[in-house]
Amino acid sequence: MSLPSLQRGNMDIPEIPQGYVVELDSEGQIKHNPNMLVSTWALLTPMRQFVIDKVKAPLRKAIEEAKTLSDIAEELFSAIKKIPLITKRNTCFINTHILIDKKEMFLKYHYNPNRGKLYEAAFNMFIFEYEHDGYYAFLADWLLIEFAMEMAKGNWKPRFTKFPMKGRDSVGQYWSGPDLPDVETIRLKMREALEKPIPTRPTIHLDIVKGGRII
Repeated sequence: MSLPSLQRGNMDIPEIPQGYVVELDSEGQIKHNPNMLVSTWALLTPMRQFVIDKVKAPLRKAIEEAKTLSDIAEELFSAIKKIPLITKRNTCFINTHILIDKKEMFLKYHYNPNRGKLYEAAFNMFIFEYEHDGYYAFLADWLLIEFAMEMAKGNWKPRFTKFPMKGRDSVGQYWSGPDLPDVETIRLKMREALEKPIPTRPTIHLDIVKGGRII
């Protein structure tokens, strides 16, 4: 028999698979064993089926059937509450750590109180999928490599080098980060990077992994 649904405020966590004791923090986020990798949590029984049925399936349905962005956002916020908070401590792939760094940079530079939480949730879900699901990791890598190749050719050019709009008076500037380089500067930086020796390293932080647990 499955455990009953858990409620915290207006949030409802659907049935948790038998044998998994779940605890929620003050924000309604599932508390995660800090000594277990996210990929282990998501792929092993009994949580694998929970992730498929209660996290991915409702989100996919919302994306396919939604009439407004708000419909998708509502399910995305719900999905994020059902997975562990993604950190460098509970992830092991080097690319995942790069994604976490870029997420933090983006959230530092971009400020929009109407959309900030949405972008943060989207980042977190994408990073969760990249870390534990090779299907989506391959597709993301393919797309990023294609973009990089087009930049190297000079075909992919920033539409704007400066952020194209100012925030409302009560918000201030939406973007506090640096301006974007023009295409020639991008190609120059890429050439400089290519001249440096490629570091010999695995795609995974071996010092983090030991039987799916953090050392």
